[in-house]
Amino acid sequence: MEKNWTKIYSTNQLHLAEIAKAVLADHEIVTFMLNKKDSMYLFGEIELYALKDDVLRAINIIQKNEL
Repeated sequence: MEKNWTKIYSTNQLHLAEIAKAVLADHEIVTFMLNKKDSMYLFGEIELYALKDDVLRAINIIQKNEL
């Protein structure tokens, strides 16, 4: 992974990660999702990453929307 990406959000529920990604896309923030969830036992996290230039804005949007 390039050094320009920073983790901004983590959850164990895929639908919450998808909502956060969609909300950020509405604010023109580029993100990517990394699913670290185990497929058999369903434990682990889904992480959302944004470019370093957008990190503070993305975190503020996530907090404002209580995701």
